[in-house]
Amino acid sequence: MKRWMALDVGSKVIGVAISDPLKMTARPLTTIKRRELTIDLAEVIKLAELNNVARIILGRPTYLSGQESSNLSFINPLMEGLRESWNRELDWADERLSSKEAEELMGELGIKASERRKKRDQFAAALILQWYLEEVPHDR
Repeated sequence: MKRWMALDVGSKVIGVAISDPLKMTARPLTTIKRRELTIDLAEVIKLAELNNVARIILGRPTYLSGQESSNLSFINPLMEGLRESWNRELDWADERLSSKEAEELMGELGIKASERRKKRDQFAAALILQWYLEEVPHDR
């Protein structure tokens, strides 16, 4: 069965999370250090292929008011690049408060503050993916 993968895209790193094959749960996978668009795309696609991914979901940053964030300026090029080079499903997901909740979750799990900084984006991606799995209908 194919998995789904979520990305929490920042200006410096991309947090990556993956679903289980039944698409019931999400877990943090890794954090990619951003370099340039072509390298970032290649790394995302390589991870997707290695993990048998059928759909990639990008977190779409919006303010609590619903207005789009200026952070889309460095996320949109990645989405466009994926549309051109990834021949499978792509989607957007709301990522509001994912980083804040990721911090809280890691604290509850007893992850040290120094480790939290390193893993925040992949935990945020896992939350985005878990929310997506709960909201979007899919065949298990």
